[in-house]
Amino acid sequence: MFDFQFERVTLDNGLRVLFHPSNRLPLLSLSAFLVVGKDRNPEGKPGLASMTARLLDEGTTAYSHREVSELVETVGGELGSFSERELTGVCLDLHPRDLRLGMSLLAEMIQRPTFPEDRIEVERETVLNHIQSMNDDPHVVGSQRLNRWIYRGTPLAEPVLGNAKSIGGLTRSDLATFHRACYGPIDTILVAAGDISSGEFHDLARRYFGGWVNPDFLPRPAIALRRQTEPVVDRCRMEKEQVSIYVGHLGIPRDHPDYCAAQVMDAVLGGGPGFTSRIPRRIRDEKGLAYATYSDLAGSAGVHPGRFVAFVGTALENHRQALKALTNEIRTFVKEGPSDEEIHTAQEFLTGNFVFEFQSLSSVARLLLSLEIYSLDADYLQSYRGRIRAVTRREVERVARLCVDAVNYTTVVVGPV
Repeated sequence: MFDFQFERVTLDNGLRVLFHPSNRLPLLSLSAFLVVGKDRNPEGKPGLASMTARLLDEGTTAYSHREVSELVETVGGELGSFSERELTGVCLDLHPRDLRLGMSLLAEMIQRPTFPEDRIEVERETVLNHIQSMNDDPHVVGSQRLNRWIYRGTPLAEPVLGNAKSIGGLTRSDLATFHRACYGPIDTILVAAGDISSGEFHDLARRYFGGWVNPDFLPRPAIALRRQTEPVVDRCRMEKEQVSIYVGHLGIPRDHPDYCAAQVMDAVLGGGPGFTSRIPRRIRDEKGLAYATYSDLAGSAGVHPGRFVAFVGTALENHRQALKALTNEIRTFVKEGPSDEEIHTAQEFLTGNFVFEFQSLSSVARLLLSLEIYSLDADYLQSYRGRIRAVTRREVERVARLCVDAVNYTTVVVGPV
């Protein structure tokens, strides 16, 4: 059982505030999360959400980028920002005595970034270098090509960082317009975990965030996604020593009623320990056809549906045999389902590792965020092990047949083929 306490408050402007007290260490994790990511990128401007997030700590109305850096370094803190498929965040780790400074910095970065032209150029060069490096990585190329098929016609089809053309054309006006349209208190969640007073934290939240209004904010548009109805094969030639193969299709959102059963299925099929999961054990360990292989359905589930994906990295001379073995394992699993022993082993793996997922304050902050954006029960931690152990073999069979299509999927092959 977990003794996990947290408080939730909604400010008058709609901003949500979550707090978990912890005095195990004299540390504090402060985060401002926004439910916005590449899903809000305008047509023709992939990477805009990511670039906006990267510039949040590069200058505000009150601080220059150098002052932001110096303030954090002076108190021995760590500051970082990120942008993903449907989420953006600024995370700050520091000593509890520096709570007021941390709240002031977060408020400035989230509400009042200035996007200085010189810092845009620095970040542009950095991102372009990242993109060039990623375009030379067959694993990344394969995964991104799979996304383009699964999410085709939507902003989710493009890489988070965008592409060289779009990043090269982004302007300060683009960043400022995106910020006004997509950053607002109604979609912001302020999270704190650490050794601080609940009363002081909530008072500072109202002081620094309670007056934030954004009349230009636009609600999140709906994104229509549907699973493919025919098989697709996409081959990409890259002069590499190995072949990377991805097989997959549209998956499920995090609020899917069978999410726990999907987790158990993942652990059985290809997401658990290598010596017990079917795909790694049979393709890599027994047949020796791959140096790396896995499958996953639940891991990418979020506000938007994730993807079912299976991967195998193999030698050129084995790539046809490895692909055939991979798809055969998927078809067999969908047709026959798991054994009782496999279900038990998967349940032991998931429940045994669950406690280790929340050892740091930053991981606790992400848990609080998940509870909020996915509307999970307040007793989620306490009930998780029981929910996993309650999953039956027949439920996993049903989820496999419902959520995994063994015929209509996309195959992406990247390498010297």
